[in-house]
Amino acid sequence: MEDKSKLRELQLLELEALFELRQFCKKNNMDFFLRGGSVMGAVKYKGFVPWDDDADVAIPRKDYDDLIELASNREWSKKFNILSYKTNPEIHCYFPRVLLKEEIRIKMDLPKNNNLGLTVVDILPLDGTPNSKFVRNLYFFQIYIYRALAGVWTMGNNETVNMHSSKNKFILKFLKLIGINKLYTQVGIYEKLDKVYKKNSIENSKYIGTITGSLYKKEILLKEWWGNGKEVMFEDQKFLIPSNYDEYLKQLYGDNYLTYTPNSEEQFNKKHIK
Repeated sequence: MEDKSKLRELQLLELEALFELRQFCKKNNMDFFLRGGSVMGAVKYKGFVPWDDDADVAIPRKDYDDLIELASNREWSKKFNILSYKTNPEIHCYFPRVLLKEEIRIKMDLPKNNNLGLTVVDILPLDGTPNSKFVRNLYFFQIYIYRALAGVWTMGNNETVNMHSSKNKFILKFLKLIGINKLYTQVGIYEKLDKVYKKNSIENSKYIGTITGSLYKKEILLKEWWGNGKEVMFEDQKFLIPSNYDEYLKQLYGDNYLTYTPNSEEQFNKKHIK
């Protein structure tokens, strides 16, 4: 989104969604953390990364499944909906997303960033992983294969902003070209992924993280780094981020995350709305 005033309007809308989602989670005794680029924004800018057009949260698996069920059975917000592949397969995403209600999006003259409308918050599960390094690598490989198979279904969908790397796009286009997606359904793959992700509890794992995120293995870190969270300012609200946020951000974005600023092309490639 090139219009800075529109981008800021979107960010404030996302902040509103974050606040409402956190209130819903708090009311139902669910843990709630910022993650990914939203942690970067909180630490480096005390709010949104200036060019960021989405917000990201992580919810521990035990609460994550309850959230999906509760949100699908009751209205938790006047402005926003939580949609997941379990209730809306056409969302083409494993994890649920908070979307602005369509009539409000149209009234505000905001663009779509997927075929169902405008996503304002991504909700990722916080999961455990195998303690054995060898088994953990097998786990990563299994997830990579399943994610590739699921990703084939999003290729060619012009109403969805594709965040795959150039290398992965090439692989996915090839798989689609040979028609591999005719052998399975995307929802079927998501169900397989769901079982894999749930195998390892946070309580019994040394390494945890949001493996469903775009940075894949980088998102797995020592459980102590995540900890119980640290409360920091994000815009005019306080939110929890990983306790050892410095190590978290170094792992995701590099040791120079505080001083490095992406160039305009890199900023554009990170956008969900082009």
